[in-house]
Amino acid sequence: MDILKTGKDLRRLNEIVNILIKFGFGDIIRRIGLADGVEKAGRLVRYNVPDEFLSQQPPARARAAMEEMGPTFIKLGQILATRVDLFSQEWIQEFEKLQDDTQSLPLESLMPQLENSLGMPVKRAFKHIEEKPLGTASMAQVHKAITYKNQPVALKIRKPNIREKIESDIRLIQHLAKLAQSQSIDLRRYRPVAIVKEFERSLLRELDFSIEAKNAERIAENLKNIKYAKVPKIYWEWTCEDLNVQEYIEGIPAKNIRELDAAGLDRKLIAHRGGKIVWKSMLIDGFFHADPHPGNFLILPKNRIAILDFGMVGKLSSTRREQLMKMTRSVVLQDAAGTAAVLMEWTDGNVDFDALTSESEDLIQQFYGLSLSEVNIPQLILQVTDMLREFDIALPPDIALFSKACITLEGFGRLLNPDFDLMTEAEPLIREWGKHRYSPSALAKKLGIRALTLVDKIYEEPKPQLPAAQNTTPVSNIDKQFIERLVSRQERAQFRHTQLMVTVGFLIASAILTTVENGPQLFGMSIVGLIGLFIAIGSIHFLLFILWWSHRSLD
Repeated sequence: MDILKTGKDLRRLNEIVNILIKFGFGDIIRRIGLADGVEKAGRLVRYNVPDEFLSQQPPARARAAMEEMGPTFIKLGQILATRVDLFSQEWIQEFEKLQDDTQSLPLESLMPQLENSLGMPVKRAFKHIEEKPLGTASMAQVHKAITYKNQPVALKIRKPNIREKIESDIRLIQHLAKLAQSQSIDLRRYRPVAIVKEFERSLLRELDFSIEAKNAERIAENLKNIKYAKVPKIYWEWTCEDLNVQEYIEGIPAKNIRELDAAGLDRKLIAHRGGKIVWKSMLIDGFFHADPHPGNFLILPKNRIAILDFGMVGKLSSTRREQLMKMTRSVVLQDAAGTAAVLMEWTDGNVDFDALTSESEDLIQQFYGLSLSEVNIPQLILQVTDMLREFDIALPPDIALFSKACITLEGFGRLLNPDFDLMTEAEPLIREWGKHRYSPSALAKKLGIRALTLVDKIYEEPKPQLPAAQNTTPVSNIDKQFIERLVSRQERAQFRHTQLMVTVGFLIASAILTTVENGPQLFGMSIVGLIGLFIAIGSIHFLLFILWWSHRSLD
């Protein structure tokens, strides 16, 4: 079904277009060719933008527009905040300001949804539920409750009909992304279709609270030997797709510095422990909390740390972790070719390796003479992503998420301890990883796998050799879709020109026919000639109107 022909989606699309125009992004509407498909948009894009918005920079206006568009676009902005490889720091900083707080709903309005999730009356499951929510977001609302075993729990209840609203917005975002990628060269470099696919996958997983609960249990299992780390217990007898029931934990939010100091807690020790928890999850486990900002940590007595909200997690395969270690090692050893080789593994291979090596050499010179613990990881990440943008290289989503988590973790540590150093916290784990990676047992395992692979190749049946296809197509950076549109416009212009010339010829012939004396006459002129003359004049006016309208649309 065409998305622009469904009533609700079309109204929503008009609403989004109006908001974009209001915040000064009418040029994007024109560039992606959307104005012709949306009611009244052709006139709207010519409206003057209020001065209050024009005085703001584009990143700030984009953030304000997303906030007005609603929860789905706020979530999209939060995903974009992780793409440090595609957006500069001023954009990332604005995306990070997007808050997921919304107006809370009365508890009574959530009761039908809650009973449907529990499969029983609420009074049979919980002795008491507090009316005032602990927190409210676009997709869910959290309330404290007490079980009949006097256990305090937190109920994360999905809001009614939120899935339908989000799925509708996702359809529109997909449509806008396809338009942007096909119609605008400037917007295509941001890979809108790929980002929207990543966003859809992330958001639909976040809608399923049972996935978040499984994430929490997996991280809890990985951290079970760290005594100062706490992950809330999941109550699976009540948890399902639209309800997450977990242990309620009382603590001080990590961002409340004054309360931490008043409680006599050691902020430097907390920062050190927080760094160790996240680094272990990243480098050793390969499964980590992807949004380690202070709001997702509660500080407990004896400087213990409780970790909350596992809706956004990252995964790093052993291959990815090896690539990250190789890059760090290459920077420390001043190996530009090694650094470029890792970056090439993150691309589709259509990059000039020599140029990338040269840029990598300039980059790593800034870290000359530094030890592993002295390398500033956030600074290195930002400089690498700046370099990648010059080569139009996008990081793989898992590496982009890891990079953003590192930067967020650095901010969390510095908030608690201004002298916090991310790499100092990671160094022991990196050395532990290196010992395991190059241990005799690991080496023997690798050699065994290689030997078996070699034996398998010996036993393989020989394959017929086919002549190699010669690729004579020159590699070009010219945008093919842009060229196709230019050719199409040129062909239409030539066709209109031909039509106009033929019509002018018909006009001249009709004018000559009016002077013929034979046949029916009107006012001394041939009727056949007059009819041809009127048809030719009408055709010329119609063609001129079509040319004017086409020129107006291009403007």
